[in-house]
Amino acid sequence: MKKIGLGLLVSCFIAFSLTACSSAGEASSVGKGSNEVSTEKNDGGTVKGTTLNNDPNSGGKKTIVFSMFFPNQGFQEAKMKYEKLHPNIEIKLETAYTDDAHSEADEEKFVKNMNTAMLAGKGPDLLQSAEYMNILPTDNYVKHHLLVDLGEWMDKDSTFQKEDYFGNILDNSRIGKGLYSMPLAFFLEGFVGDADAINKTGIQINDKTWSWNDFINTANQLAASKGYPSALVFGGPENLLAEITMDNYSLFVDTADHKANFDSASFTGLMNQVKSMYDAKIVSMDARTKAYFRTIHINSPWDYLVSSREYGENMKFYMKPHAQDTTAGGYFRPYESISMNSNSNLKAEAWDFIKFLMSEEIESSSTKAGFPINKKAFAKNIQQLKDEGTVKAYEEGPLHGMEIKVDQAKLDQLESLVGGANHQVEYKSAKVHEMIVKESKAFFAGQKSADDVAKLIQNKVTTYLDEQ
Repeated sequence: MKKIGLGLLVSCFIAFSLTACSSAGEASSVGKGSNEVSTEKNDGGTVKGTTLNNDPNSGGKKTIVFSMFFPNQGFQEAKMKYEKLHPNIEIKLETAYTDDAHSEADEEKFVKNMNTAMLAGKGPDLLQSAEYMNILPTDNYVKHHLLVDLGEWMDKDSTFQKEDYFGNILDNSRIGKGLYSMPLAFFLEGFVGDADAINKTGIQINDKTWSWNDFINTANQLAASKGYPSALVFGGPENLLAEITMDNYSLFVDTADHKANFDSASFTGLMNQVKSMYDAKIVSMDARTKAYFRTIHINSPWDYLVSSREYGENMKFYMKPHAQDTTAGGYFRPYESISMNSNSNLKAEAWDFIKFLMSEEIESSSTKAGFPINKKAFAKNIQQLKDEGTVKAYEEGPLHGMEIKVDQAKLDQLESLVGGANHQVEYKSAKVHEMIVKESKAFFAGQKSADDVAKLIQNKVTTYLDEQ
């Protein structure tokens, strides 16, 4: 079982290196030379599937082509179960990854050939639009009407019970009004805080509603208590600015209309807000600094118990503060997102398979990477942990496989945390993240004004969006 740590997350996001991020937790992604998954391997990225060879009225066996970059054991198991239940359907899994040595070339070929196929009205019926990070330019596919709005299929399907799923995740995974990528699972992003140290100060924190302004006020109160020297440990201010921007991406980029909004009071205000936190030493760049909060990434109910414990015995998960110009709520990142090709001749069959992948019938353990989108599957994960009573920490982590007693009160809180996550962390636009980090350094170094940097970022992002 592998854990994606904060350093690796930042590295993956900035470098946009899918290979390094592909095996989060006991993920259903296999890859890395595994022979467990029996899928049709392409020659380093060739998209062989075409939706035009299937005649839905032929009466014969129908083949749904499902393309992804990495092999995926979970999809292989789902394919076998589904085909058993539907003998008239074959699920053809196609993968492009060959090995680590060729992963960069494989990815380049995969994207190029998929783009060519999709724009030609061909390509697979289903495609994994994102695993942890995004490989395919799904926003661009949406712009050219190449993907199906799965929200419409949800609405018109009387057998689809919306209340069985985390609607807050589905509703906030949309581009404009359409749901073009179905997240089968998701991760939580937030803070881990020293609850014991915070309680000793007597300062009350309402993380369900706090903004970054509230965080600054709280940090000042914590500093006055003569406890820890900083409220938060993070990297440089340019990295925190980029992270808050990607957390609240819809404030600055209209993904549906491909328009940027960085030359605005919201963004320059955010830049000044971040600078003030570093100037006041509310945020420290030194990882060795004792601080009340650190950022954390939670990839499963099991990881929720283990990761916080790695920071200390009295650590608690807190929602991240929200930007001043947006609503309260927690942050999530979609995982294993599936899209449907608009040119598929088997849309009804492909939709039925997506529903199967979302269903309770798909086995999901409490250690598998990703909180399941299905509420009943999530409840099973929680009950599994409660029944087991203990969890084993990561062997390669700081606790070296230590047995940890299950905190049932923490698990009872987890459902409200999951249900309160209504901000999707932008994971598709690594280029925008890079631009913010690179160009904002001049502002934090005192070399350029906030307005000048905001205009520069606005121009660069606008050019980038126009090219998509």
